[in-house]
Amino acid sequence: MNLRQPPLTRFVISLAVCVWVVSACSGSESDSAGSDATQVLSDSDDMTDAENPITNDEVPGDATFPLLDPVVPPDNSSVADPLIQNSTRVKFDITVPAYQSDALQVNLTWGELGFTAAWIGDEFWSVAVDLPTDTAHSLTVTFSDNNGAITLASVESEFKTGTNASESFDIFASQFDTSRWDDDNDGVSNIDELIAGTYHSGSPRALLFSETRGFRHESIQHALDTVEELAMSAGIQSDRAGDSMGVFTDENLARYDAVVWVLTSGDVLDDAEQTVFERYIRAGGAYAGIHAASDTEYDWPWYGGLVGAYFANHPEIQSARQIVEDSAHPSTSHLGSTWVRTDEWYDYRSNPRGQVNVLLRLDEQSYAGGGMGEDHPSAWYHEYEGGRSWYTGGGHTIESYSEPEFRIHLLGGLRYAVGVE
Repeated sequence: MNLRQPPLTRFVISLAVCVWVVSACSGSESDSAGSDATQVLSDSDDMTDAENPITNDEVPGDATFPLLDPVVPPDNSSVADPLIQNSTRVKFDITVPAYQSDALQVNLTWGELGFTAAWIGDEFWSVAVDLPTDTAHSLTVTFSDNNGAITLASVESEFKTGTNASESFDIFASQFDTSRWDDDNDGVSNIDELIAGTYHSGSPRALLFSETRGFRHESIQHALDTVEELAMSAGIQSDRAGDSMGVFTDENLARYDAVVWVLTSGDVLDDAEQTVFERYIRAGGAYAGIHAASDTEYDWPWYGGLVGAYFANHPEIQSARQIVEDSAHPSTSHLGSTWVRTDEWYDYRSNPRGQVNVLLRLDEQSYAGGGMGEDHPSAWYHEYEGGRSWYTGGGHTIESYSEPEFRIHLLGGLRYAVGVE
């Protein structure tokens, strides 16, 4: 059998096979393209512009895109533009008038903002704060002593921030006003009086000193609260000190009209502090002692003379009658001829009469255990080396400080000490 085909027949068969192959390949590519398109649509969120760039030619002319609503904070406040400087770091460099103290402060107020400068050295202070840009407020700088209690000088001016990221502002000593700060209105500024050691505030001022190195009374806190309250009622300013360190200095004691020793005990002042306190009294200062103030500084004879007598011993707490020897003094003028009350009644190592003015005398027939006999002073006052001194032996018990008559007794002694009639 002859299977060989004529040339024309072979050509037609070959052409038909080619057409069939091309058709099959085209269908496969179409299916693949459709599958790829579906995959592109489903994975569109994971594609980047770099992987699937879109050109203007590929975007239909009539295509539209959804408009996004602007982001608004929950409180409808404005959103700061991150490209705009909204705050500036301002460094305030301050030079204050020359003055030395361990309790200085420099405070600044700008609008409703307040901040405190730090000491750099000598008369230099500085503080850096973040403030809103392009904003103006009144700036007040206050220079003070005693941790803000005594104003020495101040500066007031307008200050407007700029728009830079940081800026500095200088305040010089010559800008400070010192003359307006004169607490006692005597024409001499506070700072000049403090430098001279003659500072006195417009109101009398007392230091309530309560350090103990021996027995410590449970009633100390009640005593401090009471004296502070009584002082306030009489227009007398007061400060507390439970430790002598940094307190018994010439500069600090010059601020006080009197130092009240509230139930102190033991050796509370060192040699240097004792010398300072002696100078204070000799310069016209005053002393007031309550109860255990006579149980203090036994090895300092000068103090013994100031207080009037040292404690010796006492019987148990009991009621006793005191005889009023001076009805004119402010600490006893409210009493009758005698005063009966309950307390711990001290005996003293010596009788102070002859060196002091006796206000009250204990009647040893009215209680048990008294050891001084018929003449037993229990409260007194006197002038001592240029200063004043007042002492009461009462005040051991907590209840003492709620007794109306004893409170008046204390107030009268305080008024005498600070010089208020």
